[in-house]
Amino acid sequence: MSRNSDDELEERKEEGRRRADALRKHYVESGDPMGWFEAIYSQAEGEAALVPWGHEVARPEFVEWLEGLSGNRRRGRALDIGCGLGDNAARLAQAGFEVTAFDLSQTAIGWAAKRFPGLGIDWRTADLADPPVEFQGAFDLVNETYTLQALRPPIREAAIQALAGFVKPGGTLLIVGRGRHEDEPEDPPPWPLLRGELDCLVETGLTLVGFEDFHTDRKGCPVRHFRIEYTRPKR
Repeated sequence: MSRNSDDELEERKEEGRRRADALRKHYVESGDPMGWFEAIYSQAEGEAALVPWGHEVARPEFVEWLEGLSGNRRRGRALDIGCGLGDNAARLAQAGFEVTAFDLSQTAIGWAAKRFPGLGIDWRTADLADPPVEFQGAFDLVNETYTLQALRPPIREAAIQALAGFVKPGGTLLIVGRGRHEDEPEDPPPWPLLRGELDCLVETGLTLVGFEDFHTDRKGCPVRHFRIEYTRPKR
């Protein structure tokens, strides 16, 4: 990509961020904060640069974990939460999983399905805070990457509680997102996770098997991330 093309892409991304900020403010003030997500995808009109999280690549913090899975764990049903343009879901399918992927935005789901038509993914429009009954206890792997950090209370609490219900006995829940410690500023958006917000997952019967607290570089600045793995014991 040429220097001019790089500059033009960054300009479009900046325009996308400006639009997103204005839309978020409008939908929050109108009492429909979740309506913001459909609006973001609709106004983009198929241009990924105008979706602030529309990177069109699977997120590296998720990919690193997935590539570390042993072969006998790359099977069964996987659920991709808040799939957006579908890149993480596609990587799950390519790794060997039977994938269901959902997003609150119908436009996002249609967009993702067009991008990845040949992978056998079951694309759904659904609400994490009020999920379909058939998702309960149905999945060997549940992937939540960068969705919770986009939600605010009380919706976030309901979404966290819902995650545990998707994991079948012997299954795994992976959570990846920006994190912060209690003494660090929130500095939104997004709204980084506090570790204590996830304590309720253990109370639902999940077992914490791995917690990583690390930094990634974002335009020369270190950004704290959490990558957390849970399992539901077999009966």
